Amino acid sequence: MLLAAYKTHGADVLFNPPKPTGTFRVELASWAIRNNASNTEVAAKFGYVGTAQIVKGKEIYSKLGPNGLLSIQKGRKPKMPNMKPKSDKPLTDQENRLAQLEDEVLRLKIENKALKLLASIQRRTDNSQQ
Repeated sequence: MLLAAYKTHGADVLFNPPKPTGTFRVELASWAIRNNASNTEVAAKFGYVGTAQIVKGKEIYSKLGPNGLLSIQKGRKPKMPNMKPKSDKPLTDQENRLAQLEDEVLRLKIENKALKLLASIQRRTDNSQQ
């Protein structure tokens, strides 16, 4: 298939393959179905070697028509749900002070754990040297 595209379109098809836009997909799938073309023949005609995309495009075109191919979204679906944006209203003095205190508590907890870990490491090295 790659060889057929290379013979027809040259080395450019390897380094700059055609972009699979909606209209390109419709044209490719409709031509492939009309001519009962194999993936190799499609690659030779259009210079597109995405075998899985060609097969999937022909299936979608057969079931849903051209609108099915035009509605394909590019990329993967996000795995994380969209988070609600934080409100942009300014905080009151009391809310601001509370946020500062919460940040300080978190920082002190982290610092306390780090000091405990350091002390336990020092005890281990002191015990192993004896």
